[in-house]
Amino acid sequence: RLQTPVLPMTLAVYSLYHTTGRRTARYQRVRDDQQGRITLYTLAECLENKGRFLKPLEEVLAEVCAEPTWIWCFDDTANLDDWYGRRTSVDLGAAGLAREMAAAVVLLGDHLSPQTRQLVIDNCRRRILDPYRAAVESGQANYATGMWWINARMNWNAVCHAGIVGTALGVLADRHERAWFIAAAEKYTRDYLRGFGPDGYCAEGLGYWNYGFSNYMATCEMIWQATGGKVDLFDQPQARQAALFPFRLEIMNGLWPAYADCPWNVAPESALAAFVNRRYRLGLAQWQTVGLRRRVVSIPVMLMYGCPNSASETPPASSADGYELRSFFPQGGVLTCRPALGSPCRLGVSIKGGNNAESHNHNDLGTFVVAVGKELLILDPGGEVYTARTFSKNRYESNLLNSFGHPVPVVAGQLQRTGAEAQAHILATRFTDAADTCIMDLTSAYAVPELKRLTRTFVYDRRGEGTLTVSDEFAFTSPQSFGNALITHGTWQKDGASALTISQGDETIRVTIDTQGVPFTIEGQTIEEQPLVGPKPTRIGINLTQPVAAGHVTLTITPVGAPRS
Repeated sequence: RLQTPVLPMTLAVYSLYHTTGRRTARYQRVRDDQQGRITLYTLAECLENKGRFLKPLEEVLAEVCAEPTWIWCFDDTANLDDWYGRRTSVDLGAAGLAREMAAAVVLLGDHLSPQTRQLVIDNCRRRILDPYRAAVESGQANYATGMWWINARMNWNAVCHAGIVGTALGVLADRHERAWFIAAAEKYTRDYLRGFGPDGYCAEGLGYWNYGFSNYMATCEMIWQATGGKVDLFDQPQARQAALFPFRLEIMNGLWPAYADCPWNVAPESALAAFVNRRYRLGLAQWQTVGLRRRVVSIPVMLMYGCPNSASETPPASSADGYELRSFFPQGGVLTCRPALGSPCRLGVSIKGGNNAESHNHNDLGTFVVAVGKELLILDPGGEVYTARTFSKNRYESNLLNSFGHPVPVVAGQLQRTGAEAQAHILATRFTDAADTCIMDLTSAYAVPELKRLTRTFVYDRRGEGTLTVSDEFAFTSPQSFGNALITHGTWQKDGASALTISQGDETIRVTIDTQGVPFTIEGQTIEEQPLVGPKPTRIGINLTQPVAAGHVTLTITPVGAPRS
């Protein structure tokens, strides 16, 4: 990179999102080139200490400081108010960039010229710290100022506060000023933790737990180190419950459900999981031997995981028997059911209720994921590649984000509606060593006046190789159509008139369909949206061929024989 010029952020590049509706590769290349150079030049100079990287680093810092705004283009207004200087807001991108630049100033100190150091300090104040403080002190934490995230109950709160705290600790000389920003973060990150609810469930999904909670941990660590452990946000109410989320969400064998906007094969970030396991002394054996180091994505992240920290200084807990037959999040409406250890059962499931107004929401009430062995046979396909549509009023035109892309009913031709009024009311649960039952009322999920009742009952039986039964009981005021669906990346085929099989990797399941004698069809189709990763999923539609006034459709899912070799 020393031989190539810095890619400039021009209006033409910045405005591509607003003209194309896509987060273009061209824009991302410029952002990545700039921040990547700051990271690499800083670390290279720290390692070599010969001054060879100082001039190119100062050039890229000057280039970035000359740009109209540091926020990501897709977070600017339609009129590009930040670009044209009509407002100065802080977003995920601006906060992270400032934190990276502040880290460069801290590490290199007077190896950088006084002019460059002052340039970075002044810009971090003007673009990040001053607008944040003004919003806090004036109470203007809203969308108009671009500071709505300050007390938000989702990942932006944690990520931006990590940037704010890291920047303040890096560039502010006055300890009282630094203390103000620590106090503000201590107050407002409580709102982030409140987003998990009393049961610790992260409605944003595991992908955004990785993103948000890693930054909350970073904020805790920075403040813990800056105060010599006297301010310990690790012990905030709800922090431990939030830390447990991914470990309780796992189905089995390193398989997780991809609820909300995340890739279908989502997993906890290993260094973060190891940090959390050690810091909270959870004693989870599978994460005890994972290193706390993490690949270099930024200077602060590398320093946090690569140097002694509060987790590495905490003695590891004795391995705990933390295995649960089930993990239930009553407020989140999510249930994970697992085989008993040492049993012949090979099937595990995740079941989701909740409501259709969650952060990064998908209209997916009553959805479920089925794992057999080390394969996901029935899955949540996760999110789509982000475009302007994804976070607009047209979000649910996407057949990955609306209920068409989930294994849930289609009622009278209608998909699920959006909003907090659409709720999966959990009517009853019954948990035993042999089987777990969860009954949900899904009636409110459908804007169908004729619908009197729709109840979905899950019965997970861990005896033998395992069975999941999904039963929908429904009634209308007049005959209406009814359909169901399964979502998979596997190959499938009909197995007689009332069953089908799905195969993925070394595993196969058989799905038996009972409609109490009402004729039905089975048809597969590709969901023509672009998922975040992997292939486009297949939707297997199971539809009654005639309207009915009431009905009962049951799907019985079992593994087929031993794993295929």
